[in-house]
Amino acid sequence: MAIWEKGPGFGEGLRSFWGDQNFANVSNGIIDGLVFGIIAIPLIQKACSVANLPPEIVESWLVTVYVGGGIISCIMALYYKLPIVGAWSIPGAMALAQVLGNFTLPEMVGGFLVAGLIDLLLGLTGTVRTLVRKIPGAVMMAMVAGTLFGWGSKCVTSFKTAPVICAFGVIGFVICKKFLKRVPAVVGTLVAVFAASIVMGKLAPIPFDFSIAKPVFVMPAFNIKAALSIGVPLGLLVVCAENMQAIGVQIEIGKKPPVNAITVISGIGGIIAPFFCGHNCNIAGPMTAWAGSDDCGEVDKRYVAAVWCGIAFALTGIFAKFTMGLLAAIPAEALNMVVSLTLIGMIIGGLQESFGSGKFKFGSFVSFITAASGVTFFGIGSAFWALFAGTVITLLLEKKDYDSMVSPLD
Repeated sequence: MAIWEKGPGFGEGLRSFWGDQNFANVSNGIIDGLVFGIIAIPLIQKACSVANLPPEIVESWLVTVYVGGGIISCIMALYYKLPIVGAWSIPGAMALAQVLGNFTLPEMVGGFLVAGLIDLLLGLTGTVRTLVRKIPGAVMMAMVAGTLFGWGSKCVTSFKTAPVICAFGVIGFVICKKFLKRVPAVVGTLVAVFAASIVMGKLAPIPFDFSIAKPVFVMPAFNIKAALSIGVPLGLLVVCAENMQAIGVQIEIGKKPPVNAITVISGIGGIIAPFFCGHNCNIAGPMTAWAGSDDCGEVDKRYVAAVWCGIAFALTGIFAKFTMGLLAAIPAEALNMVVSLTLIGMIIGGLQESFGSGKFKFGSFVSFITAASGVTFFGIGSAFWALFAGTVITLLLEKKDYDSMVSPLD
């Protein structure tokens, strides 16, 4: 099996890029990058606030994962002429938020680096299919849903202190979901809470700082607890959640996904990004799903959407100071609404994947409640224990389901 599957190549991709552009793939690609770029910033800010990281580290984290993700988009989309988008793992950032406060910055970076090494080794050795068969997909997705559940519930608790702003956010979400279906619902939420904040005089002055964000180099320190709490769950999330979704998108549109290359480049991004405080740069499942959707036009030209998505996404990180300043002007409850409603689809999807088939019910439930608890044992976070406990329970109580597992790639 080839480590890096052969594609049409950069020459072919670059030659056809300009001629293959149309309104559908260009506009959707740019909106994809900007929407996910802007609305996802609070997720990293939340994770950084848990660890009390200084502003220059937050800035470095943002510019690293955004520019790195954009570069990955351009590489994969142009080489393979497929709608494959790079970014960073949202579930990964949320899982990290539960444990980052337990480690120093160098130890955190060491944990990030372990995740990248795991992904790179999985790609280089071609063992992705083996990994997927060993950990039930339902248990993995239950861990994702459980990890995100606490963050998703903040849309309810925020109503207590800012009911009007939160109500506007829900209204904006519902209007887009029901009447403006081409507009992402979270965009409606963001616009609505922004407008409500202005009307109620809750919007702080916006600093128009368009200076370019600068990365900060950090030397990693290795700690076994950080490796298990951060490295293992993050590495597996990238491969089994983000990459698998992106692979599924290619299969759904009738294309053959470069499975190893997707894993290898996620590993390379996961090794480079940590040195500049980024938790990872990898193939992005939800953004790839948008770039590969019918809204982006002809299937063979949807790679154009992925390229423009990557460019827009990178610009969001390059001007991180402005985007962070814009978001900082909005009340905390408004940001909680944006974060919570951003995660709704992932939580629902995780629960559907976990419990929809009727299999792995006990393993999935144990994985979900363990991840949702946020519990830490021996300094190791709940994401790791969710995978461990869920798989063990499956082997003990649902061996028949385990033995009959089918890889999503088959």
